[in-house]
Amino acid sequence: LVVGEHQDGCGNQVTGSARRTAMINGRVRPGMPLKDVESALGKPDKINSQNGQMRYLYRDKHGNSQQVSFDENGCVRSKRK
Repeated sequence: LVVGEHQDGCGNQVTGSARRTAMINGRVRPGMPLKDVESALGKPDKINSQNGQMRYLYRDKHGNSQQVSFDENGCVRSKRK
């Protein structure tokens, strides 16, 4: 444990600088907490939940979609377009 280090609830899998860069660029990385995904991409267009797993679905104005899957702790497991 590092004194002063913020625990994000996802085991701090994504370092602070990498997380900030991803959020600024509107990107999602595995291990990011749900709140950071919403900061990067906004509120999802649709939320699906099944067997303790949650998925956010985003659609852009061109009809392209992106799906972000979270584990039971609210941490990004995967994303796909």
